[in-house]
Amino acid sequence: MRLEVQFHDGVCVLRLQGRFVTGSDAELVSARNSLQKAGIANAVVDLSAVPYMDSTGLAFIVELHKALASRGGQLFLAEANQRIREVLQMTRIGEIIPLFQDVEDAEAALRGEVLC
Repeated sequence: MRLEVQFHDGVCVLRLQGRFVTGSDAELVSARNSLQKAGIANAVVDLSAVPYMDSTGLAFIVELHKALASRGGQLFLAEANQRIREVLQMTRIGEIIPLFQDVEDAEAALRGEVLC
């Protein structure tokens, strides 16, 4: 699992690459802690390069969502493949954390821009 953090107009984008599974949690916890220390409240997780996610990935997403929400922020997901969308639907995480077709739409929504 590789993780890249970028900032665009006040929104943090976490670009994940690789399998989101047990053993990749140390880097994810470090990223979550870094966001917390930096006071980041809004973030998008770009899942376009993640082929698979197990309970480790789901736990990271839920914990990141809770951490951002506790600071008055939001977490959005973007560009999940069909397999990950099914997992999000089965676990009902998709009902709590919005999923967008692309990162740009998720960023715009976090900035409060109207999407057409």
